[in-house]
Amino acid sequence: MRKLALALSLSSILALPAVLPAQESTPPPTADDYVCTFSGDCGDNQVQAEEPATGARPRISATRGFALSHPDNPGERTTTARRPNPAARQRAPRNLAAAPPGASAPPAAGPGQRVILRINFETGSAKLAPGARAQADAFAQALLRPQLRNMHFMIEGHTDSVGRRDRNLDLSQRRAQTLADYLIGAGVARDRLIVRGYGPDRPLPGTPANAGENRRVEAVRVS
Repeated sequence: MRKLALALSLSSILALPAVLPAQESTPPPTADDYVCTFSGDCGDNQVQAEEPATGARPRISATRGFALSHPDNPGERTTTARRPNPAARQRAPRNLAAAPPGASAPPAAGPGQRVILRINFETGSAKLAPGARAQADAFAQALLRPQLRNMHFMIEGHTDSVGRRDRNLDLSQRRAQTLADYLIGAGVARDRLIVRGYGPDRPLPGTPANAGENRRVEAVRVS
């Protein structure tokens, strides 16, 4: 009886549905995202180009998912399915700017627009953390795009309030400078960048000064 009860108990546990939802992860920003945010030029990448499934190029009609083609027999009409072109599948750029408190949408692109860059540093250091270079590259590529190449930006370093203020000020300045130097090395003109370190003096709105979210680097469009 005990074995039967144990077996029934185990089977009931295995039959329980999973209660932990899959954690959603936000994809890292792309150069297109930065261009969209700072210039308002978000393009239209939602349209997926399609190509014919056969060698002959059919005449495109307004049918859904199909294209009309002309067969060898003029008196006969056939339909040829079109398949999506994987190379043309791109997600639409997103606006990275957060809406200010009380607002339902982020402000329109223009001077003063700011973005928290997803660029991490090693603990207590101004050295870029592993993986941060890819994000720095994406931002550099955006700054070199025609839509942004005439704009100037401030690179701001921020910390939380843990530790001595003077050390946090110095660390935030060095981290902002590290990113600026990286961007310059990628081809961004030095005179387009201003570097500022604010330490713990500018925590995020509604966030305790000692919260880890305040450890960040922001890019602000100046002109």
